[in-house]
Amino acid sequence: MDDQTRALLRYASKLTETPSLVDEDDIGLLRECGWDEQAIWEITALTSFFNFSGRLEAASGLPPDEIPEGARIAEAGNS
Repeated sequence: MDDQTRALLRYASKLTETPSLVDEDDIGLLRECGWDEQAIWEITALTSFFNFSGRLEAASGLPPDEIPEGARIAEAGNS
């Protein structure tokens, strides 16, 4: 995994798990890895949206998404 992707995932994880701790240093690290202002805004917006929708689904009692048996999805580690 390249440094740019690693920085994105580290930021998204922090925004998800401890949003009150996100600060300018986190944004600076994204910039240092090559993310521009538009991309940082999009990373923040998408992470926030998926956190919102996931929490809304959980609070509504909807079942979590499941990967169908036999699916070949690289992200799930079963490709």
